[in-house]
Amino acid sequence: MGDLNLISNQPQAADVSREGKLKPVMPEPYNKKASQSVEVTSRRNSLANNTSRESQTCTGRLMLGRPASTFHQPPINFSAVSEGLYRSSYPQTQDYPFIQSLKLKTIVTLVKKDLPDGYQEFIQDNRITHTIFDMTGTKKEDIPIDMMRSIYAVVSNRENYPLLIHCNQGRHRTGCVVGVIRKSTEWNVKRIIDEYSAFAEPKVREVDLKYLAEFELSSLLRPSQALASPVSARRFYRFALVVFLALLVFYPLSKFKVQEPHPRPY
Repeated sequence: MGDLNLISNQPQAADVSREGKLKPVMPEPYNKKASQSVEVTSRRNSLANNTSRESQTCTGRLMLGRPASTFHQPPINFSAVSEGLYRSSYPQTQDYPFIQSLKLKTIVTLVKKDLPDGYQEFIQDNRITHTIFDMTGTKKEDIPIDMMRSIYAVVSNRENYPLLIHCNQGRHRTGCVVGVIRKSTEWNVKRIIDEYSAFAEPKVREVDLKYLAEFELSSLLRPSQALASPVSARRFYRFALVVFLALLVFYPLSKFKVQEPHPRPY
């Protein structure tokens, strides 16, 4: 599994206002009532606009120095998550020229269905590694942790970059995976939910918000990895030391009593 700290923790669009000024980020935990308020709705709409602007800026950078005739529009909900890591909806035929400009090594697809016309040929021609995960789209149940572990192992590994992750619309399934990535880079819950909501509007799913708010990074570690981790090893040795000292203190002192020598007969 890739290093949890490999992904950049710099926000892409979540904390930039229309005037280009940084907005303060409040680290409050997720609150269901607050997420349904007019104030939060306003922030989501503003964030969606900022995200769209950031996506366009990223596209402009990618096309910098190229003739105007080679410019192509990105897929719906395209955005840079971090350097070399992108998200979007399912690429369609008209999106292939833009996708090609990213020089991708890997595409991670979070839905299993028939590939669009020419998609397999496009992937093969550009020597892209294509990994498909059959993630349910109804969200009637949580994402299986084994599936999220496998997805994260691919997406967090910089050897697979540049990498594009997508589902059908680039909203819910992609948003959950990106949210887990943000947690690994120590984004607070409010920022993660705001980013998810900006892409998921107008169909923000409460079950996804709950999943992101309650997701524990420790669950990404398999039991064998957790036992072998340096943190677990240090805890084991500390525990063993405490037990040893306790035995020294509470073990009956009589066991260590030295027998007094008997007097010698004259």
